[in-house]
This record gives sequence, C-alpha cells and structure tokens, in this order.
Amino acid sequence: MRLIPVPASLRTRLIVASVLVQCTILAFLLFNTSRIWSETTAASTTMRVEELGRLLNAALAGPLVNHDPAKASELIDSLRAPEGIDYLVLFDAQRHIVASRGWDIAQALPPATPLTGLSEIPPIIHAHTPIQYGGETLGELHFGITTGIMREAIDRLTFQNAVTVIAGIIVSVVLMAVLGLWLTRRLHRLIGAAEAAATGDYAALPEPVGGDGVAQLTHRFNEMANSIRERVDAMRQNEEKFHAIADYTYSTELWLDPVGKLVWLNASVTRLSGYAMAECMRLGDFPLSLASPEERMRLTETLDRALDERSSVQDFEFRAVRRDGSLFWASASWQPIYGSDGVYLGLRASIRDNSELKDDRLALRKAVIELRQIQALGQSYLQRAEGERARLNALLSAMRFGVLFVDHDNRVIFHNPAFCMLWGIAPAVSIIDKPIGQVLQHAENRPAIGDIVAHYLQESALADERVDYGELMMNDGRVLTQQCYRVGGGSDRGRMWVYEDVTQERILAERMVNLAERDALTGLYNRHRFQQELERMVSESDRRQATMALLFFDLDEFKHVNDTFGHGIGDELLKAIAREIGGQVRRHEVLSRLGGDEFAVLVPDCNEFEVGKLAERIVAGISQIQFNIDGHVLRPSSSVGVAMFPQHANNAAELVAHADSAMYQAKSAGKSTWRLYRPDADMSRSALTRLSWKDRIVEALENDGFELHFQGIYDAKTRKLAHLEALLRMKDVQNPGSLVMPGHFIPHAEKTGKIIDIDRWVIKRTIELLAQRPEVSIAINVSGRSFDEPELPDFISRLLMLHRVDPRRLLVELTETAAVSDLSDAQRFIDALRATGCTVCLDDFGSGFASFAYLKQLKADILKIDGFFVRDLPNDRDSQVFVRGMVDMAHAMDKTTIAEFVENETIFNMLVEFGIDLVQGYYLDKPHRDHPGLLSADTQA
Repeated sequence: MRLIPVPASLRTRLIVASVLVQCTILAFLLFNTSRIWSETTAASTTMRVEELGRLLNAALAGPLVNHDPAKASELIDSLRAPEGIDYLVLFDAQRHIVASRGWDIAQALPPATPLTGLSEIPPIIHAHTPIQYGGETLGELHFGITTGIMREAIDRLTFQNAVTVIAGIIVSVVLMAVLGLWLTRRLHRLIGAAEAAATGDYAALPEPVGGDGVAQLTHRFNEMANSIRERVDAMRQNEEKFHAIADYTYSTELWLDPVGKLVWLNASVTRLSGYAMAECMRLGDFPLSLASPEERMRLTETLDRALDERSSVQDFEFRAVRRDGSLFWASASWQPIYGSDGVYLGLRASIRDNSELKDDRLALRKAVIELRQIQALGQSYLQRAEGERARLNALLSAMRFGVLFVDHDNRVIFHNPAFCMLWGIAPAVSIIDKPIGQVLQHAENRPAIGDIVAHYLQESALADERVDYGELMMNDGRVLTQQCYRVGGGSDRGRMWVYEDVTQERILAERMVNLAERDALTGLYNRHRFQQELERMVSESDRRQATMALLFFDLDEFKHVNDTFGHGIGDELLKAIAREIGGQVRRHEVLSRLGGDEFAVLVPDCNEFEVGKLAERIVAGISQIQFNIDGHVLRPSSSVGVAMFPQHANNAAELVAHADSAMYQAKSAGKSTWRLYRPDADMSRSALTRLSWKDRIVEALENDGFELHFQGIYDAKTRKLAHLEALLRMKDVQNPGSLVMPGHFIPHAEKTGKIIDIDRWVIKRTIELLAQRPEVSIAINVSGRSFDEPELPDFISRLLMLHRVDPRRLLVELTETAAVSDLSDAQRFIDALRATGCTVCLDDFGSGFASFAYLKQLKADILKIDGFFVRDLPNDRDSQVFVRGMVDMAHAMDKTTIAEFVENETIFNMLVEFGIDLVQGYYLDKPHRDHPGLLSADTQA
C-alpha cells in the first residue's frame, strides 16, 4: 500500500519532480548559509571576549596593585556602558569583591559560557579573566557580554534567505506548470479520443503536423478507430438478423455448455415461464429451476446424462412452475452441438408448453377414477364419512398444534388454522392442492434454513411410520418442533406433519439455566458455578505451573442482624456487600456467593502480595459500609481467609477447606481482618473449637439444654394455619435467658457426629407434643447425616405407635442439597419414611438446577421453595419466572408447594397469584416457643 499518492498524469509528475529538485537545492543553500553565518558569528564572539578580557586586565591591574578600590570602581563604571557589557564583578586575590556593577552580589555568579561548538548564541555570554601584573595574579574579573545586536542580525539574514527560497519555489512551480501544459497538450487530446471510443464514439482526430512520436501515434489511432467502427457495424447487422430468427419461435430455444451452464436463450422464455431473459441468465441453474421441486431431481439426472454421453432426447416431459406459481407440463428436446473446429460446445435444447395434452390425459384418468369411486360408494357411507370428517375438522381446528396433510405427491390436502398461524399464511389464501414446496417457500414466517422443502422429499419421510425432524427456528423468533407420520397403514395415502410452538418452554429452560448459575439475591455466581470455576482454575494452574488463590469471607455476626432486624434488612446488606466487593475484584477474577453470608473470590496468576492487598481492600470496603435502620447504624465487618494453590493445597477440595480454616483463623484473631492459611494454627484451633462445642452439645442433650420454637405455615388462599414447623434452639448456659441459634452449633454437631443425637431428640419431643395436641401437625428438619442411619425410620415408627399419633401429622423436611449429594441413600430413606405414613417435604427446593431432574426419583410430597427466590420476588423477574415454573411443575406432579421468607404483603399477593399452596414468613408470624397454633388449629394469620 502506498503511503504517498503518486500523481496520475504525466504533466503533474513532471511539475512535481521539478519542484522537488528546486526545493532541495534552495533548502541546501539556505541551510549552508545559516551554518556559515553561525560559525562566523561564534568565532567573532570568541575573539571579542578574548580582546575584552585583555583590555579589562590592562585597565584594572593598576588599581589592584595600588590597592585603590575607588579607582577600580570608576574604571568599571566607565568600561561597562560603551562596550555592551551587562555586568562586571572584580575579586581580589583573596576572592573578596572589590567592585561590582550590574550584578546582585547576593546571588552566585554563573559559570563561564563555553565558546566552542555553540549551536545558538545565548542572550548573555558569561566570562571571567584573571587580573595579572608582572606574572602575578592580583585578582579575577567576572563579566557578561550582551549579544542582542548579533542575534538580530542572524534573524534578519535567516528571514531574507527564507523569503528568497519561497519566491524561488513559486517561480519554479509556475514555470514548470506552463512547460508541462505545453508539452502534453497533444497527448491529452489523444487520451480524450480514446475515452470517447470506449463509449462508442469512433470519431477520428485531426491529422497531426510533423513526424514526432505523438503525431505517429495519432495517425495509428485514427486507422484503428475506422477499422473498429466498420467491424461493429457489421456485427450489429448480423445480431439483428439472428434475433429476428431466434426470438420468434414457438418453443423456447437455449444453449447449455458442456458443464450444463446456460449460455444463451431466446425471448420465447418469457411467454413460456414468465421469467425475463436476464433473470434466467442470473438463476445459474436454468432450466432446472423451471422444474417443480418433485421433478427437479429427475430432470437434473437426465440432463447430466445427456451432457456426459452427448446424446439426443425427444419430448422429455416434466412438471414446471411459472413465475406466478402456476404449474404446467413442459416437453423438452435437445441434441449436442459442435463448433466449426469439431469441438463439443454442449446441448441445444427446445422447451415447449405441453399442458393441454397432459391435462387431457390427467383429466381422463381422473374422470375414470371418480366414476369408479362413485359407483363403489353408497349414499349412507358417504354421509357417515362426511360426519366423521366434520368432527375431525372441528377437533383439528381446536388444537394448538399445526397439522398438515399432504398426499404422496406432496400436495396439500388438509391443514388446520394453527398451521397457517404458525407459518404466517393468511387465512384467505387457499393452499389446498398446491405443492408443499410452493406453499412453504411463499409463507411469510419461514425457518432460517436453505431449502425448507428438502425434509418433505427425504426417503425417511416417505417410508417410516414416524420421523422426528427436531426444531425449526422461524423468522419471527419462534421455535417449532416438527414430526412426520405416514398415513394409511399398509397403503401410502400421504403423510401428516405436526408442528408445535415450544418457544416459551425454550425461554423458560434458558432462564432456568441462568438461574442455576446465578445467585437469585445478589446476581453473583452461585456455589454450583463457583465449583466449576474452581476446578477449572486449579486444573489450569496445575497445567501451567502457575499460582492461584482462593479468598473466603463472611460477615461477622450476620446472624444477629437477621434475628434482630429481619431477613429483609439482611438481604439488603448482602446486596450492598456484593456491590462493594464486585467493584474491588478485576475482570478475570471470580466473585461468588456460596450461601448465607459466605462469599468467595478466585484469583488466577497471582502472588501473596497481590492477594494480601485484595484481602485488605475487601476488609476495608465492607467496614466502610453504613446501614441506617430506624436510627440504628449498622457497620458490618468481615473476616477473610486466604489459601494459595499449590502452596497450601494439592486439589480443589483441600483449597476450599484451607481457605475456610484461614477465615476462622481470622475470626479468632479478633475479626474484621484477614489471615493467610497456616497449617499449625488450623489443627490446634479447629480441634479445640470442635471439642468445646461437642461438650456443650452433649451437656445440652443430657441436661435439657435444647428447646423447640414454632413458626406457622398457612394456607395461601384462606390464611388458616396448616401446620407448624419446629425450630431448634440451644439454651446459653453462659448467658442465662439467652438462646444460641442453630447456625452456631449445627455445623459443629455435623462434624462431631452429634447431629444424629440431636435429630432423635427433636423427633422424640415433637411426637410427644403431637400426642398432647391431637389437632396440630408439625414439620421437623432432619439432617443429611441421618441418611446413613437406616434405623431412624423404624425409630420414628416405634415412637408414633407408642404415642398413638397419626403418621400423617408428622412432616419430615429434608434439604434438597443433602438429598441430591447422596441420592441413593436419600431414596432409600424417603421410601422408608413414606412407608411409615409420614409426609416427606423437600426443603430449599430450587437451590440447584438438578432439582427438576431428581424430582421423579425423590418421591417427596411437599416442595418448599428456597427463600432466595422469594425474598426479592417483586423486583427480580427471573425469580418470578423460576417460582412460577416450579409451582406449575409441582402441581403437574400432584405435589404441594410451600414458599418461605414471605416478609411483606406484596410477596404474599404475588405468590397467591402464582398458585402457591402454603406460605411461611415474618409477614404471617415469627417463631415462638408458645405458638398460638398449639392451642387452636384454626388460628388465623
């Protein structure tokens, strides 16, 4: 690619070249003149400084010898003005100032200006010279010489030279332009004549005078123009004769080259097919495109064989389609043609309309068939058939599926209104008895595929009883499924095509996939996506021998915020945390919410210093958040744990465990800080914590240190109490009157194995309470560790029989996450519970996308929708779609639905609109030890 455009014309190139040469010469002269003048000025300045130094030495040596400073001052005053001296400073031999003029003695004197190699003369030249007398140095004189006069002279010289150069360039341009125009004038006349000849004007130029190259070129051009004009006139006359013969024939005449490409055809094609000659030439596959879709393959094979074998064919009949869509029968004949040199040129073909003869044959055949049918059918059978047809039409018209019947020739014989609606065919347009290819290709709403007719011609659609062709993406964005069924059993009576609009189902599925990877509250990645990213980063770091980090952090005392101010405030705080930390992490880092108040950040390609800075930013960012709630100011804090791969772990599971341990090390260090994982601190502190909580749990089990609180679950339509949920609390022995929430001791109970004993304690107390309150039903929560206890269902059954409690009054809630993680044990456990007669509830439903896949295997009676989808339901459209989908799916499977975390009337009304069965949350009531529902089963919310 050229960076500088090159002039196109000769005269322009000549002018530009001459101007460039002139500019180069003048610029060189200007540069050389300036250089010589600068060198001369510098030499003159050096001599002046040296002469002035000698003069000043002679003048001031006497006063310094006589130690007469007054005389020295007078001499300095007399020498300064006439010599162009800017300042004078005289020092004695002891560097004491004797006299000074023009310089502030409080300031340091500048160094001497070097007088060799000056590229530019400064405004003042600084110099100093020793004052000597009789070979003895009496002192030193510093002085400055102004150079204003010399600088003005240089500037005037430079300006005059520049004006001279510019004037020379202008004169050169003008002279070269005039000379170029004069030299190339005849060439431009010749160029104009050539351009006119290209448009068909072959007028000759005037004969030139002279014998130069331009004159000879003009003479040859005139001879060539005359020859071309004569040949063009002869060709025009021959072409007119050819068209007079070729265009006025009854049949369409055409010429195909040896590869089957259309070379020429006559104007009769417009009368035959409705296509113009230019359109046929542009089609590329004419006359194949003239054939109907079902005949095109047969015509293609016959033509290809004739081209290869160079054979002739007479009256080859095929069904053709005109431009307006009408069908006609065409008869084609062709034979090979050869050039004057014997070279094979292709086929010369003739096509004519053979519809009248063909229609007569078809009409006769149809009349015979109809006559035989009329004779064979009785009037009663005809009436019965008409009735059946009317009922079938009514049924198909009421269906939302598009139904299309075609015969064995792929002609439409029936369709319902839904088919026209799906394909964008106006109801007023009749498509009966038309080829399916023609119908679908002219439909307004078609699928985005090349040949939509190809499906209808496949052998599988002709032979198989049922063929599923998958999905079609239509022009309007809708998604249709299509299936083909063969009609008629053993005899081929055509095919039935069924189309179903599944657009909404696909949209819902896409949204569910998105919800499966995103946290419904904060919009961050959830635990499922976090686990995928963790595995990917660990694998990539291991492959590249790189370092990555995992940061675990949660909010200190977040449980207290939820218990004191409600889950709504807690959710808003979590959103604020997500926004704040989301601004701290970089694009290639992954921020996720793992559940509750737990967050994690994955950092690839990092070191300890960078991770430490990020941890500090997280701690500082969370501590700067302030929440004002009814006059109370919440200042959250966070503890961050950091683990590095591969320094602290060999795999993803160890990295998660060690980051979690580092977070608890940070909490042990006083909270609102961060810690890098330390193996020594991990072992001692975690063991001590588990031992301490284990002792407290054992003491609570032995000394009645647990108690049950109850929260009501209400019918969404009537707001009547349906049943209660039992919630476990631990009595705080260190703070009498206070309670320890489950989030503090349940994790330690699961790690130490005491959770099974707690489950049995809750089951026993609940069944005893059910025996005392025969009008109440109660739900209890059972941990995932109990799946490994095959005796627990028998334990529940024995207690129910002992206390004579109806098993249906005991509802057992299992978390979805625990059930899916150990599916086989969960199945056996649920089946054993159902065998006892208890109602099984799947808690936290929807927290994993696998919920829908495992619903059929986990035979739960009730689905409790995860509160993450309910908390922000009015503001989160994705949660609305997800909740509505879960409700519809649960009802389709005859399951009851419960929505928890119902904290205001707006959420309650939306859930009622979605068809939820039961609701639970602070909007209805809060957990109480002595719940009113224990006194009356008809308690209203």
